[in-house]
Amino acid sequence: MKKRMLMLATAAILVVFCTGLFAQTTSVGDTLIVGPLNSEGQPLGALNEAIHGDTTETGERVHKVYKLQPNAQYILTEVIQADFPLVIVADEPDDENRPPIVRCGLKEDGSAVDNWWHLFDDATFKNLWMSGVNLDGTGPIAWIAQTAHATQKTITFDGCIVEFPYTWWATFWDPGGPNNYIIKDCLFKNIGNPTGTTWNGAVFTDDGHDTVIVHNTTFYKFGCFAVKGAFYTEIDHCSFINSVVHPIDNHRHVNRKYTNNLFVNVHAFSDDEDEIKRHFDQEVKGIMNYAEIQWDPQELDSLWGPGGVYGKTYDPDGDGTLIPEEMNWQLKNNAWWYTQPIEDYWAAWDNVTANPWMNNYNQAMFESSDEEGTWTWSVMTYERDTNDVIIDSSEVTVEHEPFLYFNEENTWNVDPGVTNMNGTDELLATNSDNIRKEWAGEEVEPVKWHGVDNYLDFTWPVTFDLSYSNATLQTAGTDGLPLGDLNWWPEIYVDVEDKTVVSDFKLGANYPNPFNPTTTIDYQINQPGQVKLNVYNVLGEKVKTLVNENKIAGTYQVTWEGTNDMNVKVATGVYFYKLEMGDQVQIQKMMLVK
Repeated sequence: MKKRMLMLATAAILVVFCTGLFAQTTSVGDTLIVGPLNSEGQPLGALNEAIHGDTTETGERVHKVYKLQPNAQYILTEVIQADFPLVIVADEPDDENRPPIVRCGLKEDGSAVDNWWHLFDDATFKNLWMSGVNLDGTGPIAWIAQTAHATQKTITFDGCIVEFPYTWWATFWDPGGPNNYIIKDCLFKNIGNPTGTTWNGAVFTDDGHDTVIVHNTTFYKFGCFAVKGAFYTEIDHCSFINSVVHPIDNHRHVNRKYTNNLFVNVHAFSDDEDEIKRHFDQEVKGIMNYAEIQWDPQELDSLWGPGGVYGKTYDPDGDGTLIPEEMNWQLKNNAWWYTQPIEDYWAAWDNVTANPWMNNYNQAMFESSDEEGTWTWSVMTYERDTNDVIIDSSEVTVEHEPFLYFNEENTWNVDPGVTNMNGTDELLATNSDNIRKEWAGEEVEPVKWHGVDNYLDFTWPVTFDLSYSNATLQTAGTDGLPLGDLNWWPEIYVDVEDKTVVSDFKLGANYPNPFNPTTTIDYQINQPGQVKLNVYNVLGEKVKTLVNENKIAGTYQVTWEGTNDMNVKVATGVYFYKLEMGDQVQIQKMMLVK
């Protein structure tokens, strides 16, 4: 969280008067400021009540933004059904003002509220602490904390803490889509059963069709899959520290870009000899693993080609040949490490293999990126309720062109010297050891590998510090900045931000690019004034006005859905977008594919 987790900052303390429709709510323009008490003065359902009642007699929503108070708790009494753009925000916290907490409570019938919200439109969550535990601090409370049923929408998490212990599976799930997820300056911690199993505690899962952009975010003490199955994935300046199994699932990612990240003790459980035998490539997984091509050419064509479910074109002729653009993986300036407790756990088991950065099978893709050939793997069916008895086996072979877009630069295996993880690496090692002992039929004393956190006291500021002492890694980023989440380096991060906002007029590169159906454009302006951002075709004809309004100096973001000013979808091709403010002009190029 930008200047949120560690830095002392000056913040205005919001004073909310009891005026308006509900107790402790007040209207300020398009924002409804919501207090933590409901209309009966009780600390239950205030946010549900405010959102549910915020409509006119004809059903139009009155306010666009719901703003919460610092140091307050908002206990939900129902799942929020958001068939409108849901925006819930708070002021930036400082050392004395904790982010407001949104958490699940009890319904009127006494049953547990099992989700925060179901999303059917765009959504933005900023400076919130989202907790998923029962009111008494136990669990599990839910299988999924948030579901997105929207299509072609953007869901943004900015400066949030997300804590979901005791989950049966994941924090976010997206059965809709394709959608865009923008996650920046966030902290995900304590995700998954604290005395857990292996495949438990995913952060994000979908059906392989979303775009996920994650910047300056920490994933700390999580079960698995900080990102899983996204069609386009971009992860920059993120820290992944202490996970039971895989930090990222690359099985269904088509375009992947991982830069300036730090991985410590991820997939600490690793694989034993029996598990490795069941892998299609007969190798240990590794931190970066592509696994088999689960997107085979025919499946890509049926889902993404002309007339497909998502209207994309990746195998337009349907000839069953994977093209290079379907296999794009960029790894640049990343570091990984395992601390001594994890290595000691591996050494204690003769059949457990130390987890590498990348196994030989995947490394060969990067080393032979100029060769075409075939890709063959085994598909095995196991007897029900066991992974040990194979009842059927077959081979799948797919032709592929050269891996032209598999590139790796500057990967370091070096100890970063993390400042303080409160001994949770030792607890993670003990938990992993316990799981294997239980598999072997031994009785063990469970440990809480998340650490000493009490899930009801919401300690603020946080008691751990994931900065590090390794001077080389502190300048190893492609931008000369520390690897990992820059929020652990607040003075550096603030300095970078302040310089950008104050001095730069800048139009950023859109992402993803090429794109379909939507792309996101970031831009910065260095003074207040009239701002124009328009899209043009190759003939110089204006296609779409994205921005035409007065704005203050700062950083902004806008999404283009590939439509013209009449909201009609435009054709495949190259387009230009131009940012204008007074005599300042910048232009960038992008490509729409279908």
